[in-house]
Amino acid sequence: MKETVLDLQALKTFVLGIEFNSFALAAKHQHKSTSAVSSHLKKLEQQTNATLVRKEGRLLVPTAQGEQLLSYAKKMLALNDEALEALRWIDLQGTVSVGLQEDFSQGVLTECLARFSRINDQVQLNTMIERYATLIASVQDASLDVSVTWQGPVTTPYAERIADTTIHWIAAPDFPLAQFLAAHQPVPLVVIEPNCLFKQKATAALDAAGIRWQVVYQSQSLSGIWPAVNAGIGITARPRIGCPETLVTADETLPDLGRIGIQLHRSKPVIHGAGEKLIESMARAIEASYG
Repeated sequence: MKETVLDLQALKTFVLGIEFNSFALAAKHQHKSTSAVSSHLKKLEQQTNATLVRKEGRLLVPTAQGEQLLSYAKKMLALNDEALEALRWIDLQGTVSVGLQEDFSQGVLTECLARFSRINDQVQLNTMIERYATLIASVQDASLDVSVTWQGPVTTPYAERIADTTIHWIAAPDFPLAQFLAAHQPVPLVVIEPNCLFKQKATAALDAAGIRWQVVYQSQSLSGIWPAVNAGIGITARPRIGCPETLVTADETLPDLGRIGIQLHRSKPVIHGAGEKLIESMARAIEASYG
């Protein structure tokens, strides 16, 4: 009996298509044609003898079998990356101090840091989750070796833009945005601190479109933002990175917010061996997920 070996590239396409809610975006992300992506999906369905996605409105969403394969696909792709990194990086030692904005403290970068620690058990990682201004200052005074932030108004001498992503209007599924707009009532905004970059972009876009707005809820962290939006207190403007799955985008009825860069900051031109390997790993993870 011939054994079936699942194609890792096809699995990667499948995972990206589900995560982006669009196989067209998955094709663009991988610099492939839509026909190539379709052939990847068809190949997986033939190999698994299962229907993996179904139509839901304009979207393709995973079936029960698709959800199951999605879980295995993520593990297989992570194991593939871990195997390659284990072969590339032998006998790394030292300490690396890493700073992340709260948006990046879950998901792909956390998995990346965990994988790096498993492979390189002689390297000590010290991780700090902080606001943009604090992270920039900590890189500048070298109390952090490396940091990942949104691209903001202040930079560092050795900053590198490694990807960019779309900024969305995000709301609870039942939030009555259309009623606010129809009645010309101020759009209620949920924001982080007065000088938040996303608040500035949101209010500038609304002002330019002649749409009234009002800050109704302000938090010092994302942990306060998401529950407020989920409860229907107001809407917020942020990338989908770290956004709870219970929330939806509301981009169709509000002005475009554009895209924002993701920057990787070094405290000096070259960090010691372990630091450079970690930077390489984080950059690859960000480019694969958001680039």
